[in-house]
Amino acid sequence: MTALLDIRSLNVDFRTPRGRVHALRDVSLQVPKGKIVGVVGESGSGKSTVIWTVTRLLAANGVVESGEAIFDGQDLLTYPEPRMQEVRGEKVSMVFQDPMTSQSPVLSYGQQMTDILYRRPEPDAEKMRRAVEMMRRVGIPDPESRIAQYPHQFSGGMRQRAGIAMALLMDPMLLVADEPTTALDVTMEAQIIHLIRELQREFEATIMVVSHNLGLIAELCDEVVVMYAGEVVEHGDVRDIFYRAAHPYTRALLECDPAREMTRTRLLPVIPGDIPDLHIKPTGCVFAPRCPKAMVVCRERQPDAHTLEGGHATRCHLLDPGLAEGPVAQAEHTAPEAVSEGPRSSGAPLLEVDHLSVRFRIMGALKARVKGVQEPFVDAVLNASLTLKRGETLGLVGESGSGKTTLGRAVLGLAEAHLGNVTFEGRDVLGLSPAAFKPLRRDMAMMFQDPVGSLSPRQTVRALVTEPFEIHGLSKGRLDEEAERLCDMVRLPLNFLSRYPHELSGGQARRVGVARALALNPKLIIADEPTAGLDVSVQGEILNLMGELQREHGLGYLIISHNLPVVRHISDKLAIMYLGRLVERGDSEAIFARPAHPYTEALVGGVPQPDPDKRRALVSIEGEVPSLASRPSGCEFHTRCKYATERCRAERPGDTVLGDGRIVTCHHPLTD
Repeated sequence: MTALLDIRSLNVDFRTPRGRVHALRDVSLQVPKGKIVGVVGESGSGKSTVIWTVTRLLAANGVVESGEAIFDGQDLLTYPEPRMQEVRGEKVSMVFQDPMTSQSPVLSYGQQMTDILYRRPEPDAEKMRRAVEMMRRVGIPDPESRIAQYPHQFSGGMRQRAGIAMALLMDPMLLVADEPTTALDVTMEAQIIHLIRELQREFEATIMVVSHNLGLIAELCDEVVVMYAGEVVEHGDVRDIFYRAAHPYTRALLECDPAREMTRTRLLPVIPGDIPDLHIKPTGCVFAPRCPKAMVVCRERQPDAHTLEGGHATRCHLLDPGLAEGPVAQAEHTAPEAVSEGPRSSGAPLLEVDHLSVRFRIMGALKARVKGVQEPFVDAVLNASLTLKRGETLGLVGESGSGKTTLGRAVLGLAEAHLGNVTFEGRDVLGLSPAAFKPLRRDMAMMFQDPVGSLSPRQTVRALVTEPFEIHGLSKGRLDEEAERLCDMVRLPLNFLSRYPHELSGGQARRVGVARALALNPKLIIADEPTAGLDVSVQGEILNLMGELQREHGLGYLIISHNLPVVRHISDKLAIMYLGRLVERGDSEAIFARPAHPYTEALVGGVPQPDPDKRRALVSIEGEVPSLASRPSGCEFHTRCKYATERCRAERPGDTVLGDGRIVTCHHPLTD
């Protein structure tokens, strides 16, 4: 099949004060016309560097040492910049990872989209008509009015749809998507996957998708390229990669995906070690230091490429008949250690949340009086009740905007509660003054969603992990000992104590956040998206670490997340949240096995599986979460529920207690 993009022997370095980083080494891959090709690998494997090289958007310190990027018969790396500007957008378009940073916050979508068409000799009215039509084709409702809006007025899913519309506006020959669903909920992710597949069929487009989400790659792609530490280690048809992976790295990456293991486990599989320092060119197989099957020759000589059936190819000494007994059969999936039966929790409740409500003012008193608005507020959390025992993990799950983080912040006194009670170890903590609440913060800690953004860029790791001691006036004179103890606890090398946040990877920054949270030996930790943005192997390391610390110290965890496979592995109980209300609560295994609320059913069914034969024909939930300022009448989920009746539209449901103890807020629970 003819390749629209043919990358040949590409070598790219980055100049740094410590010397050159050999980011790409002898990278070759093809993107056939009309196909979707996925590029997968851990952070630091060089996936995005390939994209920036092809589009000629490398950072100023990037140097293309050698290689070609043949696009439609021409080498893009030889184009002068004016000609390259004609290629970008018109022939090669990008869908960026974060639409909030890639879209202008001060220009309406109409202005941004008509600006893209500046080369077209068409009247402005025709350009606007085409922009509106493209927004309609990517599923944005009421595009005639919404095209005049700005990015901050769109939800995350709608912003990503708008980004896809802008990328397709010039009818490009190649569409490149860089982590297009990383920041999206499972429901929005399913809609974007479905949209890209539909557009690919409609436009017969050629698409290159970069991601570390194996479920996304399995659902979306025809072919897969696996990269590790700047090299292509395996490529082939999507079924070859997922069912007959030949390289040990590919097999390890697949086994690390939490979505692959459908039963709860005590320990998730991980890939030991880290991606090597690329300041030094590896002499042997780049994966050898982390490979469980590495031989002496693996560390001494780079492996040759071996072609298997159907164009499936890999670089591995294990496939060399002169060094091994023969091709290595696919390793059987080894199930991780199962969780022992019986509850890990004990004693009286550690935390009790009783009918908690949190509201935010959206309009000043004077403006509300002028407009005749009786309630100038939005209710972010409504009538929420939870119980958490010592040594127990409660997963709080829902789409973005459902109120999960607000509930967690209210428990810690970081958001003011409107109604209800929060009891910690039998003591009501709502209404306490900051001075009275301060001693409780030794026993209640929070891990924030953004591991790097929540750390001061001006402080070293040592200062960050010992700051809680200084705030509470503890351990004076022993801060160095405490810093080393915490580093050992979260398995960070001691030489990291002198580093700053920007010198850490996502997983390392997350470990620093865990160390800060554990500094004062708390009893309760509220973890907000503890694995967000991390590779599957790093996710396993963080979750295993949290589980081990829980068993050692009897910690209670409130885990806030929209990553259902992660929540499934670590939670004893689940609480499903929609539009500020808890719609289902109960045992985690029971909820995953038999979801009772239609929203829970849609969330569980919407998880992308790392299996090309389990592609979903339809998205799990149509539409978006309604605005908090205009809640639907009756059951607030009825606007998106396929089971909704007239009763659902008119009457708000009460709580129903099922036979297994679960509490469901639904007129028609999905029971056997």
